[in-house]
Amino acid sequence: MFRHKKKLGQNFLVNSEIINKIVELGNINQKTNIVEIGPGAGNLTLALLKKNPKKIHSIEFDKDLKNNLENIKKNYGNFSYEISDALKVDESKIFNEKIIIYGNLPYNISVPLLIKWISTKIWPPYYDKLILMFQKEVAEKIIAQNNSKKYGRISILCATRLNVKFNFNVNKENFFPQPKINSSVLTFTPKKVSLLNNQELSILSQLTAKIFNNKRKMIGKSLKKIFTDNELIELNFEKIAKLRPENLDNSIYYKMVKLINKRQNKIN
Repeated sequence: MFRHKKKLGQNFLVNSEIINKIVELGNINQKTNIVEIGPGAGNLTLALLKKNPKKIHSIEFDKDLKNNLENIKKNYGNFSYEISDALKVDESKIFNEKIIIYGNLPYNISVPLLIKWISTKIWPPYYDKLILMFQKEVAEKIIAQNNSKKYGRISILCATRLNVKFNFNVNKENFFPQPKINSSVLTFTPKKVSLLNNQELSILSQLTAKIFNNKRKMIGKSLKKIFTDNELIELNFEKIAKLRPENLDNSIYYKMVKLINKRQNKIN
């Protein structure tokens, strides 16, 4: 028997009906390879195994859950696991074939994990689909469009490489222990072509971090600190200077990135 650890953001999904709904999103068959992040009590793991996938590899941070995972391994020859930090694991090396990543993600690392998967060096990536559960408020930020107060850095980063679909909300009453907030399940499928290369994606990450640090202020002052006078002209500065960061659509941020990248390449 194990106890949940609040500091690790552990809240275990216990409603079997919802677990099965999440499983069905993967269209699993005998050729499917799955990487599961944070198996926890193993409820989702066992439901996935009932679909008889080719293999499942689970990554769990909490070493106190090892005995639980070991018991699953004894009963299923297509199951393996490791006790590791998912932020440091290279999932592309686990299987030689495309994978589906499932995760009832610990809330404290959900966004860093998503950014890690967005930022994979080779595109299209090693995964066919991400099926992930987030804190509802975080999910709303991921799927937000411009002119929404929830639109921001993670919305823009996701849109460069992933198609995102909202599936359903999960009430907090379906977890043990019960968290203070509700959750949402999202699925992500890679775009065939990335809108930005790796260097540009890194620039976008840094740029949006700076700009959205002052998201309630007009964007003009921030842009003047980042861009040259000629670059501001290319950005139609006069038209956007009095807007807030949330009012600019993705294409404008991508144009900013291209300008910065062009300048940096000239210097180098």
